[in-house]
Amino acid sequence: MLTVIHAVNKFRHYITGYEVFVHTDHSAIRNLMNKPVTSGRVTRWLLLLQEFNITVLDRPGKENQVADFLSRLQNRGEVVPVEDSFPDENLFAISIVNPWYADLANYLSIGRTPPYFTPKEKKRLVKQSARYSWVNGDLFYTGYDMIIRQCVRNDEIIDILKSCHDESCGGNFAAKRTEFKILSLGYY
Repeated sequence: MLTVIHAVNKFRHYITGYEVFVHTDHSAIRNLMNKPVTSGRVTRWLLLLQEFNITVLDRPGKENQVADFLSRLQNRGEVVPVEDSFPDENLFAISIVNPWYADLANYLSIGRTPPYFTPKEKKRLVKQSARYSWVNGDLFYTGYDMIIRQCVRNDEIIDILKSCHDESCGGNFAAKRTEFKILSLGYY
C-alpha cells in the first residue's frame, strides 16, 4: 500500500487527469477502499487516491514473475562470495573540481590573468569581466536587462533545478518556464 502511495505522490503531475491501472499482488488494497472504518493514516491515503482515476488490478504473485523474481530464487546451497575488492587508488580518491568561473573570479579578486592563458584568452577574460562583480566571495553577473544575478557552481545546479522543479511551487511546466523561474530567483 505504501508503495502505491509513494508512486502516486512521485508521479502526481504525470497521472493527473489520466486513467491509471495499478497492477499489484496485494489484494487487500482493492478491499481497503470499501472498508468503512480505518485508521487516520489509511484514511489520508484513501483520500489521496480518490484524487486520481486509479483502478487497482489484483495480479497474484505466481502470475507476476517480474515482481517476484528475487523472492522465488532457489538457493541451491551454494555460497558465492561477494566481490568486494576495489583498486586501492580509487577507494579513497578525492577529486576537486574548480567552478566554471574560477579564472574569472581570480582575475576579479587579484587582478591577474592566469599565466597559461594566451594573449587572445587574456583579452577575452578582461572583456568578459566587465559584466561580473566579485563581492564577499561570491560572483555576480549583471545581465543585459541590468538585473544582478548570483553565479552558481556546477555542484549547486542540480539542487537549484530540483527546488524549482520538484518543490511545492514547482512543476513540470517546460524548460523555458523553469529557466525563467531560476533567473527570476536571482541565479545565473
